[in-house]
Amino acid sequence: MSGQGLARRVIDVTEKRAIVSIPIDIAQVRTSLQAQLQKKPRYAQNCNLHLLAHGEANLIFRLNQHELVRVAVNTPNKRFGGNFSRVTQFEKTILLYLQGTDIGHQLHDAQTEPTDDFPYTFLITNYLEGRSLNYSHSDLEKAAATLAQLHRLPLNSDYDPQVLIPTVPKVDAPLTLFYQEAKDYAQPYLDSPNAESEIVAMIRAVLEKAEDHLSAERLLSDYPHVCLVHSDHTYENWVVGEKQAFLVDWEWAEVGSPAGDLGHFLSPVTVRRRQDYRLPESDRAFFLDRYYQALDDPELARRIERHFAAFGPFPALRSFCWTAGYWITANRWYEDAEDSPSAAERLRRLNHSRQLFPEFYEELMAWFDEGG
Repeated sequence: MSGQGLARRVIDVTEKRAIVSIPIDIAQVRTSLQAQLQKKPRYAQNCNLHLLAHGEANLIFRLNQHELVRVAVNTPNKRFGGNFSRVTQFEKTILLYLQGTDIGHQLHDAQTEPTDDFPYTFLITNYLEGRSLNYSHSDLEKAAATLAQLHRLPLNSDYDPQVLIPTVPKVDAPLTLFYQEAKDYAQPYLDSPNAESEIVAMIRAVLEKAEDHLSAERLLSDYPHVCLVHSDHTYENWVVGEKQAFLVDWEWAEVGSPAGDLGHFLSPVTVRRRQDYRLPESDRAFFLDRYYQALDDPELARRIERHFAAFGPFPALRSFCWTAGYWITANRWYEDAEDSPSAAERLRRLNHSRQLFPEFYEELMAWFDEGG
């Protein structure tokens, strides 16, 4: 995979600016990382690194046969203020919290501060055997079981989500927050001289619909349950093995309502990222049924059902508006990254999302009308 000299940009959607960072020589990063790891007795004699993937934020290497190294080289997530060291510390905190659960990776080692001879940070975890999510009934059932396990963790006193705060942000009013973030994400498109009137009308209509539903937020406090939520359920963030599904890449995690995970998992924007797949209504119902069963707690299931009725479409709203704003803020970055197949594929998907936007709009409006 090519990547020599690929320039990275931190995209700040709300401030409508792009900050160009130092070009990254992937081969040099690999060589420097190998030298860094060989200082550790465990890898002194055997340190084989194979690049698996790279994007705006991370380089991911397979280490020997059974481990993975995730190198943070950038962060487009504005919560970290452009400091990739904070991303590594953030994910380390979450993986330590989840140790022993088999929900995601098991943490083996971490370097959370750059050094003079390696200016990045990294996590070393186990390598998970499996493939990405394909939305088959088998995969949906495995994903439902994993999310149910994650969301019921606070029922065990060993997994109090309060220990994650403030490293992991707590969201107390998610409908209000997601609505405001959706408006902020959409603004670059609404302000663009190239904005299409049809798209503008869709954005304004769905934001108006969402505003009418903000009063439902009281249901989350009337039936309280907060836990660690992953918040980014693109199919590539799932590793589906023979017996279970694992969640990876926790950069967008928060402490809040479990309905945030359900809403993002079922969002048409999320689902379409996998080869334009459309999740049938029957499969949506199948996933939710398996999830509520896997909770194995009727009272908790009733609470989360009420959360989902109120909060369900709001993650999709945020993704919908983010998509439009991202056409403006990210298009130049991807066009400049001509030597990267990964970036080229992202640009293709970015452009294709414009064709799908009216479908996203119709599904999202229908979701709000059904009340979750």
